[in-house]
Amino acid sequence: MDIVNVIETLGIPVAVAGVLGWGCLFLMKFITGKLTDELTQKHERLEKMQIGLIDSNNKFRQAIIKNNTEVTTQLVTLIDIVTKLMKNGYSSGCSNYKKGEK
Repeated sequence: MDIVNVIETLGIPVAVAGVLGWGCLFLMKFITGKLTDELTQKHERLEKMQIGLIDSNNKFRQAIIKNNTEVTTQLVTLIDIVTKLMKNGYSSGCSNYKKGEK
């Protein structure tokens, strides 16, 4: 079957509709084929990056909690030492020391 015979028997609108249908079919195969594969690869790459960022954020958060705990422990120890010194009567000695007296 020759293309010219098809156009003569069916008409130009039917031939154009057939070509457009073939073009749509080609486009659908492209979208579901190569483009979908490329999008899947990029999505997997972005997903790995996101997981890495979440992991580093969790490690950073744990480090902050550890440092906060250490600082809190040192602060409580300092408060205990100062409280014991004040109860033992060293507060007057500290005030004399500040004035330049011993």
